[in-house]
Amino acid sequence: MAQDEGAGTGWADLFRGGRAPLVVALTLGVWLHAADSLLVVTTLPSAVAEIGGDAYVPWAYTLYMLATIMLSALTGLIAMAFGLRWSFILAGTLFAAGCVISALAPDMTVMLVGRFIQGMGGGSLVALTYVALDRLFPKAMLPKLVALISAVWSMSAFCGPLVGGFFASQGMWRGAFWAFALQAVLFVALVAATVTHGRRARKPEATGGIPVVRLALLVGGILLVSQAAADPDPMVTPAMMIAAFTAFALFLWRDGRSGDGRMLPLSPFSTATSYGSGLLLAVLLATATSSFLIYGPFFLERLFGLSPLGSGYVVAIESVAWGVAAVAIANVGQMTERWLIRTAPAVAIVALVGLSFTMPTGRLWSVVPFVVLLGVCFGQMWGLVIRRVTEAAPPADRERISAAIPTVHQFGYALGAALCGLIANTLGFAEDAPLETLRTIGVWVFAAFVPLAVAAIWPAWRMSRKSH
Repeated sequence: MAQDEGAGTGWADLFRGGRAPLVVALTLGVWLHAADSLLVVTTLPSAVAEIGGDAYVPWAYTLYMLATIMLSALTGLIAMAFGLRWSFILAGTLFAAGCVISALAPDMTVMLVGRFIQGMGGGSLVALTYVALDRLFPKAMLPKLVALISAVWSMSAFCGPLVGGFFASQGMWRGAFWAFALQAVLFVALVAATVTHGRRARKPEATGGIPVVRLALLVGGILLVSQAAADPDPMVTPAMMIAAFTAFALFLWRDGRSGDGRMLPLSPFSTATSYGSGLLLAVLLATATSSFLIYGPFFLERLFGLSPLGSGYVVAIESVAWGVAAVAIANVGQMTERWLIRTAPAVAIVALVGLSFTMPTGRLWSVVPFVVLLGVCFGQMWGLVIRRVTEAAPPADRERISAAIPTVHQFGYALGAALCGLIANTLGFAEDAPLETLRTIGVWVFAAFVPLAVAAIWPAWRMSRKSH
Protein backbone atom coordinates (compact mmCIF):
# COMPACT_ATOMS: atom_id res chain seq x y z
CA MET A 1 0.00 0.00 0.00
CA ALA A 2 1.66 3.16 -1.14
CA GLN A 3 1.38 6.51 0.50
CA ASP A 4 -1.12 8.46 -1.59
CA GLU A 5 -0.50 12.12 -0.81
CA GLY A 6 -3.63 13.07 -2.70
CA ALA A 7 -5.95 11.04 -0.50
CA GLY A 8 -8.67 12.74 1.50
CA THR A 9 -8.10 13.44 5.16
CA GLY A 10 -11.57 13.02 6.64
CA TRP A 11 -12.38 10.33 9.19
CA ALA A 12 -14.03 8.10 6.59
CA ASP A 13 -10.93 8.33 4.36
CA LEU A 14 -8.93 6.41 6.97
CA PHE A 15 -10.92 3.31 6.02
CA ARG A 16 -10.86 3.75 2.24
CA GLY A 17 -8.35 2.65 -0.36
CA GLY A 18 -7.72 -0.71 1.27
CA ARG A 19 -6.58 0.88 4.54
CA ALA A 20 -9.39 -0.44 6.75
CA PRO A 21 -7.77 -3.79 7.72
CA LEU A 22 -4.57 -2.07 8.80
CA VAL A 23 -6.46 0.60 10.74
CA VAL A 24 -8.38 -2.14 12.56
CA ALA A 25 -5.14 -4.02 13.25
CA LEU A 26 -3.49 -0.89 14.64
CA THR A 27 -6.38 -0.12 16.97
CA LEU A 28 -6.60 -3.71 18.19
CA GLY A 29 -2.85 -3.79 18.78
CA VAL A 30 -3.01 -0.57 20.78
CA TRP A 31 -5.94 -1.95 22.77
CA LEU A 32 -4.08 -5.13 23.72
CA HIS A 33 -0.92 -3.38 24.87
CA ALA A 34 -2.53 -0.40 26.64
CA ALA A 35 -5.24 -2.37 28.41
CA ASP A 36 -2.89 -5.17 29.48
CA SER A 37 -0.21 -2.81 30.78
CA LEU A 38 -2.83 -1.49 33.24
CA LEU A 39 -4.65 -4.80 33.70
CA VAL A 40 -1.86 -5.95 35.98
CA VAL A 41 -2.27 -2.85 38.18
CA THR A 42 -5.47 -4.20 39.71
CA THR A 43 -4.75 -7.94 39.43
CA LEU A 44 -1.27 -7.90 40.97
CA PRO A 45 -2.35 -7.24 44.59
CA SER A 46 -4.63 -10.31 44.43
CA ALA A 47 -1.95 -12.35 42.67
CA VAL A 48 0.64 -11.45 45.31
CA ALA A 49 -1.78 -12.41 48.06
CA GLU A 50 -2.01 -15.90 46.51
CA ILE A 51 1.46 -16.62 45.16
CA GLY A 52 3.60 -14.23 47.25
CA GLY A 53 6.49 -12.05 46.03
CA ASP A 54 5.83 -8.60 47.51
CA ALA A 55 9.46 -7.54 47.13
CA TYR A 56 9.35 -8.28 43.40
CA VAL A 57 6.26 -6.21 42.60
CA PRO A 58 8.28 -3.61 40.63
CA TRP A 59 9.69 -6.41 38.46
CA ALA A 60 6.22 -7.25 37.15
CA TYR A 61 6.19 -3.78 35.60
CA THR A 62 9.88 -3.38 34.90
CA LEU A 63 10.27 -6.66 33.00
CA TYR A 64 7.21 -5.89 30.89
CA MET A 65 8.63 -2.47 30.06
CA LEU A 66 12.11 -3.92 29.55
CA ALA A 67 10.83 -6.39 26.99
CA THR A 68 8.78 -3.63 25.37
CA ILE A 69 11.88 -1.46 24.99
CA MET A 70 13.94 -4.31 23.54
CA LEU A 71 11.38 -5.27 20.93
CA SER A 72 10.57 -1.65 20.10
CA ALA A 73 14.21 -1.22 19.15
CA LEU A 74 14.18 -4.32 16.94
CA THR A 75 10.72 -4.14 15.40
CA GLY A 76 11.83 -1.99 12.47
CA LEU A 77 14.31 -4.66 11.38
CA ILE A 78 11.72 -7.41 11.85
CA ALA A 79 9.11 -5.54 9.80
CA MET A 80 11.58 -4.89 6.98
CA ALA A 81 12.55 -8.56 6.90
CA PHE A 82 9.13 -10.21 7.21
CA GLY A 83 6.54 -7.56 6.35
CA LEU A 84 3.83 -6.10 8.53
CA ARG A 85 1.48 -9.10 8.47
CA TRP A 86 3.98 -11.64 9.75
CA SER A 87 5.40 -9.10 12.20
CA PHE A 88 1.93 -8.50 13.64
CA ILE A 89 1.34 -12.27 13.82
CA LEU A 90 4.61 -12.78 15.71
CA ALA A 91 3.80 -9.95 18.11
CA GLY A 92 0.28 -11.26 18.78
CA THR A 93 1.54 -14.80 19.32
CA LEU A 94 4.15 -13.67 21.85
CA PHE A 95 1.53 -11.62 23.65
CA ALA A 96 -0.90 -14.55 23.86
CA ALA A 97 1.84 -16.91 25.10
CA GLY A 98 2.85 -14.47 27.85
CA CYS A 99 -0.77 -14.16 29.01
CA VAL A 100 -1.13 -17.95 29.23
CA ILE A 101 2.07 -18.27 31.27
CA SER A 102 0.92 -15.54 33.68
CA ALA A 103 -2.50 -17.18 34.01
CA LEU A 104 -0.88 -20.49 35.00
CA ALA A 105 1.79 -18.98 37.27
CA PRO A 106 2.25 -20.94 40.55
CA ASP A 107 4.68 -18.35 41.92
CA MET A 108 6.10 -14.90 41.18
CA THR A 109 9.03 -16.28 39.18
CA VAL A 110 6.75 -17.81 36.55
CA MET A 111 4.58 -14.68 36.62
CA LEU A 112 7.62 -12.56 35.79
CA VAL A 113 8.50 -14.85 32.85
CA GLY A 114 4.97 -14.41 31.54
CA ARG A 115 5.12 -10.65 31.96
CA PHE A 116 8.41 -10.49 30.05
CA ILE A 117 6.97 -12.41 27.10
CA GLN A 118 3.83 -10.27 27.18
CA GLY A 119 6.07 -7.22 27.03
CA MET A 120 7.85 -8.59 23.97
CA GLY A 121 4.53 -8.89 22.18
CA GLY A 122 3.19 -5.57 23.46
CA GLY A 123 6.36 -3.70 22.55
CA SER A 124 6.23 -5.06 19.02
CA LEU A 125 2.58 -4.06 18.64
CA VAL A 126 3.26 -0.47 19.67
CA ALA A 127 6.38 -0.10 17.53
CA LEU A 128 4.63 -1.65 14.53
CA THR A 129 1.93 0.99 14.89
CA TYR A 130 4.50 3.75 14.42
CA VAL A 131 6.14 1.89 11.52
CA ALA A 132 2.76 1.49 9.82
CA LEU A 133 1.86 5.15 10.29
CA ASP A 134 5.09 6.20 8.61
CA ARG A 135 5.09 3.66 5.78
CA LEU A 136 1.52 3.03 4.79
CA PHE A 137 -0.47 6.24 5.21
CA PRO A 138 -0.38 9.67 3.58
CA LYS A 139 1.28 12.17 5.88
CA ALA A 140 -1.83 14.39 5.70
CA MET A 141 -3.75 11.68 7.54
CA LEU A 142 -1.40 11.55 10.52
CA PRO A 143 -3.34 14.00 12.75
CA LYS A 144 -6.52 11.94 12.40
CA LEU A 145 -4.64 8.67 12.90
CA VAL A 146 -2.87 9.92 16.01
CA ALA A 147 -6.22 11.12 17.38
CA LEU A 148 -7.80 7.73 16.69
CA ILE A 149 -4.95 5.84 18.36
CA SER A 150 -5.03 8.21 21.32
CA ALA A 151 -8.76 7.61 21.74
CA VAL A 152 -8.29 3.85 21.65
CA TRP A 153 -5.36 4.11 24.07
CA SER A 154 -7.44 6.15 26.49
CA MET A 155 -10.34 3.71 26.28
CA SER A 156 -7.96 0.78 26.74
CA ALA A 157 -6.28 2.37 29.73
CA PHE A 158 -9.70 3.03 31.25
CA CYS A 159 -11.00 -0.51 30.68
CA GLY A 160 -7.81 -2.40 31.64
CA PRO A 161 -7.87 -1.65 35.37
CA LEU A 162 -11.64 -2.14 35.48
CA VAL A 163 -11.41 -5.55 33.80
CA GLY A 164 -8.59 -6.55 36.13
CA GLY A 165 -10.43 -5.18 39.16
CA PHE A 166 -13.59 -7.11 38.22
CA PHE A 167 -11.74 -10.42 37.94
CA ALA A 168 -9.77 -9.77 41.14
CA SER A 169 -12.92 -8.85 43.06
CA GLN A 170 -14.42 -12.20 42.05
CA GLY A 171 -11.30 -14.05 43.21
CA MET A 172 -10.43 -14.86 39.58
CA TRP A 173 -7.33 -12.77 38.82
CA ARG A 174 -6.05 -15.55 36.54
CA GLY A 175 -9.17 -15.18 34.41
CA ALA A 176 -8.08 -11.67 33.42
CA PHE A 177 -4.97 -13.06 31.74
CA TRP A 178 -6.97 -15.81 30.02
CA ALA A 179 -9.32 -13.15 28.66
CA PHE A 180 -6.46 -11.23 27.10
CA ALA A 181 -4.86 -14.39 25.72
CA LEU A 182 -8.11 -15.08 23.87
CA GLN A 183 -8.21 -11.54 22.49
CA ALA A 184 -4.62 -11.90 21.26
CA VAL A 185 -5.57 -15.12 19.43
CA LEU A 186 -8.45 -13.28 17.76
CA PHE A 187 -6.06 -10.47 16.83
CA VAL A 188 -3.66 -12.93 15.17
CA ALA A 189 -6.52 -14.47 13.20
CA LEU A 190 -7.63 -11.04 12.01
CA VAL A 191 -4.26 -9.84 10.78
CA ALA A 192 -3.48 -13.20 9.16
CA ALA A 193 -6.67 -12.93 7.14
CA THR A 194 -6.70 -9.22 6.25
CA VAL A 195 -3.39 -7.37 6.62
CA THR A 196 -0.99 -7.34 3.68
CA HIS A 197 2.75 -7.78 4.10
CA GLY A 198 3.33 -4.05 3.73
CA ARG A 199 6.98 -4.32 2.68
CA ARG A 200 8.78 -1.20 1.58
CA ALA A 201 9.14 -0.56 -2.11
CA ARG A 202 12.83 0.12 -1.55
CA LYS A 203 15.28 -1.99 0.36
CA PRO A 204 16.22 -0.79 3.83
CA GLU A 205 19.67 0.55 4.45
CA ALA A 206 22.12 -1.81 6.04
CA THR A 207 22.13 -1.49 9.78
CA GLY A 208 24.88 -3.90 10.75
CA GLY A 209 22.53 -6.55 12.18
CA ILE A 210 21.00 -6.80 15.63
CA PRO A 211 22.74 -4.39 18.04
CA VAL A 212 23.50 -7.08 20.63
CA VAL A 213 26.03 -5.11 22.67
CA ARG A 214 23.85 -1.99 22.88
CA LEU A 215 20.77 -4.03 23.80
CA ALA A 216 22.83 -5.81 26.47
CA LEU A 217 23.95 -2.48 27.94
CA LEU A 218 20.39 -1.15 27.97
CA VAL A 219 18.93 -4.33 29.46
CA GLY A 220 21.77 -4.66 31.93
CA GLY A 221 21.26 -1.13 33.20
CA ILE A 222 17.55 -1.63 33.79
CA LEU A 223 18.09 -5.01 35.45
CA LEU A 224 20.71 -3.56 37.78
CA VAL A 225 18.32 -0.82 38.90
CA SER A 226 15.51 -3.38 39.30
CA GLN A 227 17.63 -5.75 41.39
CA ALA A 228 18.78 -2.87 43.57
CA ALA A 229 15.10 -2.01 44.08
CA ALA A 230 14.02 -5.57 44.94
CA ASP A 231 16.61 -6.16 47.69
CA PRO A 232 18.13 -2.87 48.91
CA ASP A 233 21.47 -3.15 50.68
CA PRO A 234 23.36 -0.12 52.05
CA MET A 235 26.65 -1.46 50.68
CA VAL A 236 25.65 -3.10 47.40
CA THR A 237 22.80 -0.85 46.18
CA PRO A 238 24.90 2.31 45.55
CA ALA A 239 27.41 0.28 43.52
CA MET A 240 24.61 -1.28 41.47
CA MET A 241 23.06 2.12 40.77
CA ILE A 242 26.42 3.53 39.62
CA ALA A 243 26.93 0.49 37.39
CA ALA A 244 23.43 0.88 35.95
CA PHE A 245 23.87 4.50 34.95
CA THR A 246 27.33 3.70 33.59
CA ALA A 247 25.68 1.09 31.35
CA PHE A 248 23.12 3.66 30.14
CA ALA A 249 25.91 6.15 29.36
CA LEU A 250 27.87 3.50 27.46
CA PHE A 251 24.74 2.59 25.51
CA LEU A 252 24.24 6.20 24.40
CA TRP A 253 27.95 6.62 23.56
CA ARG A 254 28.13 3.41 21.56
CA ASP A 255 24.83 4.08 19.77
CA GLY A 256 26.02 7.53 18.73
CA ARG A 257 29.05 5.92 17.03
CA SER A 258 27.03 3.29 15.13
CA GLY A 259 26.36 5.25 11.91
CA ASP A 260 23.31 4.04 9.97
CA GLY A 261 22.80 1.30 12.54
CA ARG A 262 21.88 3.76 15.30
CA MET A 263 18.83 2.86 17.39
CA LEU A 264 18.33 6.51 18.42
CA PRO A 265 18.99 9.79 16.60
CA LEU A 266 22.23 11.67 17.18
CA SER A 267 22.29 13.43 20.57
CA PRO A 268 18.82 12.05 21.38
CA PHE A 269 18.41 14.00 24.62
CA SER A 270 20.16 17.23 23.72
CA THR A 271 18.13 20.37 24.33
CA ALA A 272 19.96 21.99 21.41
CA THR A 273 17.38 20.36 19.12
CA SER A 274 13.60 20.31 19.30
CA TYR A 275 13.43 16.54 18.91
CA GLY A 276 16.09 16.04 21.60
CA SER A 277 14.17 18.31 23.96
CA GLY A 278 10.96 16.40 23.26
CA LEU A 279 12.54 12.99 23.91
CA LEU A 280 14.14 14.26 27.13
CA LEU A 281 10.81 15.73 28.25
CA ALA A 282 9.11 12.38 27.58
CA VAL A 283 11.59 10.30 29.57
CA LEU A 284 11.72 12.73 32.52
CA LEU A 285 7.95 13.02 32.94
CA ALA A 286 7.34 9.30 32.40
CA THR A 287 9.88 8.48 35.11
CA ALA A 288 8.52 11.13 37.47
CA THR A 289 4.86 10.13 37.18
CA SER A 290 5.09 6.32 37.32
CA SER A 291 4.67 5.94 41.12
CA PHE A 292 0.87 6.06 41.22
CA LEU A 293 0.57 3.38 38.55
CA ILE A 294 2.93 1.08 40.47
CA TYR A 295 1.91 1.55 44.11
CA GLY A 296 -1.41 3.39 43.91
CA PRO A 297 -3.54 0.21 44.02
CA PHE A 298 -1.67 -1.08 47.08
CA PHE A 299 -2.23 2.16 48.98
CA LEU A 300 -5.87 2.37 47.87
CA GLU A 301 -6.58 -1.16 49.08
CA ARG A 302 -4.48 -1.18 52.28
CA LEU A 303 -4.84 2.42 53.48
CA PHE A 304 -8.23 3.34 52.00
CA GLY A 305 -9.89 -0.08 52.28
CA LEU A 306 -11.03 -0.14 48.64
CA SER A 307 -11.74 -3.36 46.78
CA PRO A 308 -9.62 -4.26 43.73
CA LEU A 309 -12.47 -3.07 41.51
CA GLY A 310 -12.72 0.18 43.46
CA SER A 311 -9.01 0.83 43.14
CA GLY A 312 -9.35 0.06 39.42
CA TYR A 313 -11.87 2.87 39.05
CA VAL A 314 -9.55 5.30 40.82
CA VAL A 315 -6.54 4.28 38.70
CA ALA A 316 -8.70 4.63 35.58
CA ILE A 317 -9.39 8.26 36.48
CA GLU A 318 -5.85 9.14 35.40
CA SER A 319 -6.40 7.60 31.96
CA VAL A 320 -9.76 9.28 31.50
CA ALA A 321 -8.24 12.64 32.42
CA TRP A 322 -5.47 12.04 29.86
CA GLY A 323 -8.00 11.27 27.11
CA VAL A 324 -10.32 14.15 27.92
CA ALA A 325 -7.42 16.62 28.02
CA ALA A 326 -6.06 15.32 24.70
CA VAL A 327 -9.41 15.77 22.96
CA ALA A 328 -9.93 19.20 24.52
CA ILE A 329 -6.66 20.62 23.15
CA ALA A 330 -6.79 18.98 19.71
CA ASN A 331 -7.45 22.22 17.80
CA VAL A 332 -5.57 24.82 19.85
CA GLY A 333 -3.54 27.58 18.22
CA GLN A 334 0.24 28.01 18.26
CA MET A 335 0.44 30.26 21.32
CA THR A 336 -1.84 28.02 23.39
CA GLU A 337 0.07 24.97 22.18
CA ARG A 338 3.36 26.39 23.45
CA TRP A 339 1.75 27.26 26.80
CA LEU A 340 0.34 23.75 27.20
CA ILE A 341 3.73 22.12 26.61
CA ARG A 342 5.55 24.50 28.94
CA THR A 343 3.10 24.12 31.82
CA ALA A 344 2.86 20.30 31.69
CA PRO A 345 5.83 19.80 34.09
CA ALA A 346 4.26 22.29 36.51
CA VAL A 347 1.04 20.25 36.48
CA ALA A 348 3.10 17.14 37.25
CA ILE A 349 4.82 18.91 40.15
CA VAL A 350 1.49 19.93 41.68
CA ALA A 351 0.17 16.37 41.27
CA LEU A 352 3.21 14.74 42.89
CA VAL A 353 3.34 17.17 45.81
CA GLY A 354 -0.39 16.81 46.31
CA LEU A 355 -0.26 13.01 46.33
CA SER A 356 2.64 13.00 48.79
CA PHE A 357 0.44 14.94 51.24
CA THR A 358 -2.92 13.27 50.60
CA MET A 359 -2.08 9.60 49.97
CA PRO A 360 -1.13 8.87 53.62
CA THR A 361 -4.39 10.38 54.91
CA GLY A 362 -6.71 7.67 53.66
CA ARG A 363 -9.26 10.23 52.44
CA LEU A 364 -10.17 9.41 48.85
CA TRP A 365 -11.79 12.77 48.06
CA SER A 366 -8.47 14.53 48.68
CA VAL A 367 -6.48 12.18 46.44
CA VAL A 368 -8.68 12.18 43.33
CA PRO A 369 -7.95 15.78 42.16
CA PHE A 370 -4.22 15.05 42.03
CA VAL A 371 -4.81 11.77 40.19
CA VAL A 372 -6.71 13.83 37.62
CA LEU A 373 -3.75 16.20 37.30
CA LEU A 374 -1.41 13.26 36.60
CA GLY A 375 -3.53 12.42 33.57
CA VAL A 376 -3.94 16.03 32.49
CA CYS A 377 -0.15 16.47 32.58
CA PHE A 378 0.34 14.10 29.64
CA GLY A 379 -3.02 14.68 27.98
CA GLN A 380 -2.40 18.40 27.53
CA MET A 381 0.93 17.99 25.78
CA TRP A 382 1.59 14.43 24.52
CA GLY A 383 0.04 14.74 21.05
CA LEU A 384 1.64 18.17 20.61
CA VAL A 385 5.05 16.81 21.60
CA ILE A 386 4.79 13.86 19.20
CA ARG A 387 3.92 16.16 16.29
CA ARG A 388 6.71 18.65 17.07
CA VAL A 389 9.30 15.90 17.54
CA THR A 390 8.35 14.29 14.23
CA GLU A 391 8.31 17.58 12.33
CA ALA A 392 11.71 18.56 13.73
CA ALA A 393 13.34 15.27 12.67
CA PRO A 394 16.00 15.46 9.94
CA PRO A 395 14.86 13.50 6.86
CA ALA A 396 17.50 10.80 7.37
CA ASP A 397 16.40 10.29 10.99
CA ARG A 398 12.62 10.56 10.62
CA GLU A 399 11.84 6.86 11.08
CA ARG A 400 14.47 6.48 13.78
CA ILE A 401 12.99 9.36 15.78
CA SER A 402 9.42 8.11 15.27
CA ALA A 403 10.42 4.73 16.69
CA ALA A 404 12.32 6.42 19.53
CA ILE A 405 9.17 8.11 20.87
CA PRO A 406 7.54 4.95 22.32
CA THR A 407 10.96 3.53 23.24
CA VAL A 408 12.06 6.42 25.46
CA HIS A 409 8.56 6.78 26.91
CA GLN A 410 8.50 3.12 27.97
CA PHE A 411 12.08 3.42 29.22
CA GLY A 412 10.97 6.24 31.50
CA TYR A 413 8.19 4.13 32.98
CA ALA A 414 10.55 1.17 33.46
CA LEU A 415 13.13 3.34 35.18
CA GLY A 416 10.42 4.96 37.31
CA ALA A 417 9.05 1.56 38.36
CA ALA A 418 12.49 0.43 39.46
CA LEU A 419 13.30 3.64 41.32
CA CYS A 420 10.01 3.81 43.22
CA GLY A 421 10.47 0.12 44.06
CA LEU A 422 13.88 0.98 45.47
CA ILE A 423 12.35 3.70 47.62
CA ALA A 424 9.43 1.55 48.81
CA ASN A 425 11.48 -1.53 49.65
CA THR A 426 14.15 0.53 51.39
CA LEU A 427 11.42 1.97 53.62
CA GLY A 428 10.05 -1.49 54.46
CA PHE A 429 7.28 -2.24 51.95
CA ALA A 430 5.83 -5.73 52.59
CA GLU A 431 2.49 -7.50 52.76
CA ASP A 432 2.44 -7.28 56.56
CA ALA A 433 3.94 -3.79 56.81
CA PRO A 434 2.29 -1.66 59.52
CA LEU A 435 0.06 1.21 58.43
CA GLU A 436 2.55 3.81 59.65
CA THR A 437 5.23 2.36 57.36
CA LEU A 438 2.82 2.40 54.42
CA ARG A 439 1.99 6.04 55.13
CA THR A 440 5.68 6.95 55.11
CA ILE A 441 6.14 5.13 51.82
CA GLY A 442 3.06 6.93 50.50
CA VAL A 443 4.86 10.23 51.01
CA TRP A 444 8.24 9.42 49.49
CA VAL A 445 7.30 7.41 46.38
CA PHE A 446 5.77 10.66 45.13
CA ALA A 447 7.86 13.40 46.76
CA ALA A 448 11.16 11.85 45.67
CA PHE A 449 10.25 12.35 42.00
CA VAL A 450 9.44 16.05 42.22
CA PRO A 451 13.04 17.01 41.21
CA LEU A 452 12.64 15.09 37.93
CA ALA A 453 9.43 16.97 37.15
CA VAL A 454 11.24 20.23 37.93
CA ALA A 455 14.06 19.21 35.57
CA ALA A 456 11.46 18.64 32.81
CA ILE A 457 10.65 22.37 32.76
CA TRP A 458 13.81 23.16 30.77
CA PRO A 459 13.28 20.76 27.81
CA ALA A 460 9.58 21.70 27.73
CA TRP A 461 10.55 25.35 27.38
CA ARG A 462 13.24 24.61 24.78
CA MET A 463 11.11 22.50 22.47
CA SER A 464 8.26 25.06 22.48
CA ARG A 465 10.38 28.19 22.14
CA LYS A 466 9.29 28.76 18.52
CA SER A 467 6.62 27.50 16.15
CA HIS A 468 7.11 24.58 13.80
